[in-house]
Amino acid sequence: MKGKSLVILVLIAVLLAGVFLPVLYAQAALEIRAASSTAVAGWQRMEGSDGRAVWVSPVSALTSTDLARVEPRQQADGSPTVVFVFTDAGARKMAALSAAQASKPIALLLDGTPVWAPTVRAAIEKEAVLSGVTPEVIQRVLATFKPQ
Repeated sequence: MKGKSLVILVLIAVLLAGVFLPVLYAQAALEIRAASSTAVAGWQRMEGSDGRAVWVSPVSALTSTDLARVEPRQQADGSPTVVFVFTDAGARKMAALSAAQASKPIALLLDGTPVWAPTVRAAIEKEAVLSGVTPEVIQRVLATFKPQ
């Protein structure tokens, strides 16, 4: 009887580990969405990393599956940046999003929280540079990105 109890306890532990370990080690959700500096019906009002209000589309235009890789880099002045290199499909999506959002913001969200909401100044295609954010945000982006 003691042996059966031990086997049952081990099976329960294995099953619980299978349920909870993926949750504990899950990759943070990375999304890029259209955004606005003024209210848009149906969009969610969020606070940007700079403390200003930003309205964010409920639809993700890109996710981490649209990224081929994420690389740390430094600007000429030594400040850290992150370069997003898109897959071919991701580059097409980003080109469409940047065209639609010309002179408007886009939002980078990690786990549903905006960490960056720059205004689109030019077409973005194969690469985008994340700059002007804290080193903590950059480290979080690097730590959470895992290629699919």
